[in-house]
Amino acid sequence: MWRKIIARTCLAVGLMSSALFAAGCSGAPASEEAESGTLSIPLLASAGEHTYRLQATMYVSGPVYQWIDLSADAEQVSTLLPTGTYYANLWSWSLSHDDGTGNFLPVNATLVSDAYPAFSIFNQTTSTIAFQFETEAQIVTVGTGSLNVVVGVTERPPVCTPLGTDCPEGTWCAPSELTGALLSCIAAGPAAAGDACSSPTDCAANTSCFDLGAGPVCTPLCSSAEFGAPCADGGTCTAQGADYGVCAPTSP
Repeated sequence: MWRKIIARTCLAVGLMSSALFAAGCSGAPASEEAESGTLSIPLLASAGEHTYRLQATMYVSGPVYQWIDLSADAEQVSTLLPTGTYYANLWSWSLSHDDGTGNFLPVNATLVSDAYPAFSIFNQTTSTIAFQFETEAQIVTVGTGSLNVVVGVTERPPVCTPLGTDCPEGTWCAPSELTGALLSCIAAGPAAAGDACSSPTDCAANTSCFDLGAGPVCTPLCSSAEFGAPCADGGTCTAQGADYGVCAPTSP
């Protein structure tokens, strides 16, 4: 009786060992044969004269859960995902644009598309999802089996022309880099160019409060097209951002 049990046990172990040995020698490990696609996420988009960069952390959930760091100073980030159905979530993101010198400056933006888009990965194919942002003067679309995130920008007419004349009386179009807010018509202050000021809101249209060495005064602003040129009321247009400058006094 005991001999029969021992014999059966040894036979079972032997069969298991043979199966494991066969699997190990088959040349087809499960990890290498799993069907998958490539997740390729471009981080740059261009429209008109602007280049945008997306920086974020994205995680995907489905057959696997994976965090993807999108903060690299690169054109794209890639990774592999097993086939299946997923949800993506763009997390802790920011959008910036090239100031014309290769430096990327943050822009105010709002995510206006679904924050949790669904997508599918098929074996050796490419899937695409899109995230859409609203920012001053344009809609920015960051679109992802391979999972490929494509980036596109569709520009819209701006609310107003920075330092232009298309705002209602008593207001002016302040450059967004100056205010740190979306492009808009803001109230003009009572202080004229050259008057002392304690805050930018003190100053009249197309001027702002700067201390250029003689105390803070309301200083005329100029557009990027005038950089390096003489200002109409004196001084030289000196860049303060990508889209505006100040009429700084000319050095003797």
